[in-house]
Amino acid sequence: IDIIKSKNVRKTLSEIISKFYKKKPKNIIAVTGTNGKTSVADFFYQILEKNNIPVASIGTLGIHYKNKTIKTDLTSPDIITLHRNLEQLKKNNINNVIIEASSHGLAQKRLDKIIFKAGVFTNFSQDHLDYHKTMKNYLNSKLILFKKLLPNKSTIITDKTIKEYSVLKKIAKKRNLKILDINQLLEKANEISPNIIGTFQLKNLSMAIQAAKKCNLKEQKIFKAIKSINVVKGRLNLVKEFENNIKVFVDYAHTPEALKTTLQALKDIYNSKITLVFGCGGERDFKKRPLMAKIAKKFCKKIYVTDDNPRK
Repeated sequence: IDIIKSKNVRKTLSEIISKFYKKKPKNIIAVTGTNGKTSVADFFYQILEKNNIPVASIGTLGIHYKNKTIKTDLTSPDIITLHRNLEQLKKNNINNVIIEASSHGLAQKRLDKIIFKAGVFTNFSQDHLDYHKTMKNYLNSKLILFKKLLPNKSTIITDKTIKEYSVLKKIAKKRNLKILDINQLLEKANEISPNIIGTFQLKNLSMAIQAAKKCNLKEQKIFKAIKSINVVKGRLNLVKEFENNIKVFVDYAHTPEALKTTLQALKDIYNSKITLVFGCGGERDFKKRPLMAKIAKKFCKKIYVTDDNPRK
């Protein structure tokens, strides 16, 4: 039995696996950030699918392609699963893939040795401090995608109104990366997409539009597709509307910023009394619970707090 001695097992494993599974789709986009990764990935998938272009997404909802879904336990799968499935997608003639890059996945080198066409940075706010310990560590994990993984002359897609934009701009200049702002697309996306609620979801859609353009899809075809684009399941998703005008929404918001953004969007659109059911997961980042409670109190008339997946 051969034994390979390594000071960094994850790094060595990524190098070996990339040589073992050599075939990869041509256009691979990575999307990172605290909130919005799944929405960007889903919108991207819908845009290409509506244009009859073979496409796959890999993330929170599993590996999705050709109306098939393979369940995965992690947002960013382990490196063997990821490379093996990328080769399988290539063999299925799928050349356009979007991958959700979690901070855990980036820190643990699960996305190493993949050639990305572009990297999307959605936004940044408190989460996962049980793992990263500090906000600085958390941000640095996200930035691995742009500092180390994106090839030179590739593209960063982001929102210039977020405070992390200045950091991304410096990285882009240092590494000869192009940086694209999504705000110029917002108004156009808003006019064309009747199903999308809230500025934050329009921003996610605009990021998906820029990602689709990087895969050589013409803007005219993209905007034709987004006329009939659907809201992402579980993301500010209107699930029931009663005759007395009461509306029931489901949203995945699990961070203070996401909860605030969601409630603000509902308040801005409907200006009505909100009843909220929310929780904070198990033994994870408990520091965010009082922050989320304050936000709930500010925006809502009635609040039901659940234990939300208590784990142990």
